[in-house]
Amino acid sequence: MRSIKKGTGAFGNQLDQQKKTMTLRAGLSGSDEMQKKVATGIALAFACLPAMAESDIGFYSGVGVGQVTLKDTIDGVDIKATGTGFKILGGYRFNEYGSLEIGYLAGKPDDTISGVTIESDASAIQGSALVHIPISARFEGFARAGFLAWDAENTVRDGQFGFIQKNDGTDWVLGIGAAFRVTPSFGLRAEYEGAELDGTDLRSLTISGLFNF
Repeated sequence: MRSIKKGTGAFGNQLDQQKKTMTLRAGLSGSDEMQKKVATGIALAFACLPAMAESDIGFYSGVGVGQVTLKDTIDGVDIKATGTGFKILGGYRFNEYGSLEIGYLAGKPDDTISGVTIESDASAIQGSALVHIPISARFEGFARAGFLAWDAENTVRDGQFGFIQKNDGTDWVLGIGAAFRVTPSFGLRAEYEGAELDGTDLRSLTISGLFNF
């Protein structure tokens, strides 16, 4: 029986070249198909961004908890009272860059110096304008500027003796923070705020949950 050998002449080389060309074309075709799928996925992702941003527009509310710190110097003595603070808020977002917000804040920071306990039972109404800085479809930064209409009842106790002093006022408040949308209707916010209350330095760090309507 005569064996059939692979051609080594010009005809054999042409067959090899055609096989290589067909293999290359198949690879390129698969690569083009993959590129089309990737491009389609990216286009769909970008197409969804405006719709997700529009879901933020409208009324929202929230509750928050954090740490409140009051710093002051009285008769050469430095006071740093810290405690848990709470916040209830509501607002309206006009677009992805701006909103107006009102909130109620309360806290009871205290400090003890040489056996003397100082406690401040404070509350405030806050009105603010917020500028939002979109970073991604779910994450953004923001800055706050507004006012605090506050009142405080300060108690000083030394054993069995003590006295109470009441004070109130209206001052500016500034803040910065970041927000992350967990779902289209719920998000989380972390914020640092500061104000000067008749010479007393107020600082707060709050984490809030937000609900969009």
